[in-house]
Amino acid sequence: MATWKLAPALAAGNCVILKPAEQTPVTILLLAQLVGDLLPEGVLNIVNGFGVEAGKPLASSDRVAKVAFTGETTTGRLIMQYASENLNPVTLELGGKSPNIFFADVMAADDAFLDKAIEGFVMFALNSGEVCTCPSRALIQESIYDAFMERVLVRVDAITRGNPLDPATMLGAQASNDQLEKILSYFDIGRQEGAEVLRGGERRTVEGFEGGHYVQPTIFKGTNDMRVFQEEIFGPVVSVTTFTDFDDAMRIANDTLYGLGAGVWSRDGNIAYRAGREIQAGRVWTNCYHAYPAGAAFGGYKASGIGRENHKMMLDHYQQTKNLLVSYSPNKLGFF
Repeated sequence: MATWKLAPALAAGNCVILKPAEQTPVTILLLAQLVGDLLPEGVLNIVNGFGVEAGKPLASSDRVAKVAFTGETTTGRLIMQYASENLNPVTLELGGKSPNIFFADVMAADDAFLDKAIEGFVMFALNSGEVCTCPSRALIQESIYDAFMERVLVRVDAITRGNPLDPATMLGAQASNDQLEKILSYFDIGRQEGAEVLRGGERRTVEGFEGGHYVQPTIFKGTNDMRVFQEEIFGPVVSVTTFTDFDDAMRIANDTLYGLGAGVWSRDGNIAYRAGREIQAGRVWTNCYHAYPAGAAFGGYKASGIGRENHKMMLDHYQQTKNLLVSYSPNKLGFF
């Protein structure tokens, strides 16, 4: 995320202040160390701290000409408010509740494509679910629900959990205790709403890391009006529901405040294309998920943000358009 902002800002000739999340300060310092020798002194600056003491003063400073923020939607609204004091332009990459849609034809054959689609479902656990485009809602056509979920649950049960530094680990710890507690609270919310817990729904321990920020990969089954379907949990949690036909799938997919990402799985190119066009999201993965090619625009509709990153259009956000109107004639216009 930091490099997505740093690259266009530097390319447009700006000095940059990077303020990382207070939970992850070291990574940005390592980045600064790597590129520091390539840049003149003062071009790249790192400010660590909490939001109120560091983020707010930066966003509201009259010495800052442009603000770019990645984080949750509620914080993004505050950043926009702070920047408005100086009418500073803002780009925001915010939360998501991305639908991952599986049409019936994915199970037309038991082949590599089906295997890939099952993996696509389990992508909700990638990076401990702490990805803003996490496929945290799964929409499965009702005619294949039982058979598809039978295969999915086997794959989820096979997730290797443990030390995040172990290459064999598929699911590590959450970023902080605050995030852990937030996820655990949604386990309670889901149960209170009547969602069926298909897997997980509890805290877990890892040998040698007792007391660590670990949770089980969790699958809820319910309806799209539940909070576990509508609110960003930011953990290895997916909420599953069914749909009847294409129109029903699109209705459910777009019934959200967010519009950052989405996934569409179908062997029918017409279905996949129509769905990609109709889903209100800035990025729609078709028969894949969590691919991030360089140069592909990234950003959201609705409450998922403003602007696009990772694309040449981002250069415009870090520059001003200027017109120089020059007359080379010594003669007056003759109006007066």
